Amino acid sequence: MGLGTVGWSILVMGISLATVIILWVWIGHIGPTYSSNTLIHQQKILRQHFGLSPQPVITDPKLLLTPPSLRDVKNNTANMTTASAGANSIGGKNVSIVPGASTLADKAFSPNPINVKIGGNVTWTNKDNVAHTVTSGTGPSDPNKGKEFDSGLSTLLAPGKTFSHTFKTAGEIPYFCQIHPTMVGKVAVS
Repeated sequence: MGLGTVGWSILVMGISLATVIILWVWIGHIGPTYSSNTLIHQQKILRQHFGLSPQPVITDPKLLLTPPSLRDVKNNTANMTTASAGANSIGGKNVSIVPGASTLADKAFSPNPINVKIGGNVTWTNKDNVAHTVTSGTGPSDPNKGKEFDSGLSTLLAPGKTFSHTFKTAGEIPYFCQIHPTMVGKVAVS
């Protein structure tokens, strides 16, 4: 009786394993393609919803072989291309985070203030050798900080890195650096 139970157990496990292998082979061939197409479609919808430019098509074989997380570290052109492509027909403006910005208060961003039309976009470029952020609000204690835009703590970490935002409503929007809160700027949207 013990041998029969063991035999049936081995048979059931074998059938289960065969079923799993068959399903993995079948789904494995369509799964990654389906997931990739779904992700591309979702990114396209989000880019349209937030008024971002289409994602650039990378054709350089050397760049395609580099993992996406390392592309901007090795070669800033991918990030710079994406940001400059963000300028739309209404117009894009550029703001520099100047060298030594952490001690320059309202002179840390140039130009400051920056004027932009509704639907226009501003691209900030870190030209300093220190990490910075660009965060809407008047400072760290502002309850509305980051509600309009926030580059986060990783986007402008290295020199040459950029962050872009498209402005959809009129008004004066103050911003600051979360790492160096004395760095302040203003965007006037009309």
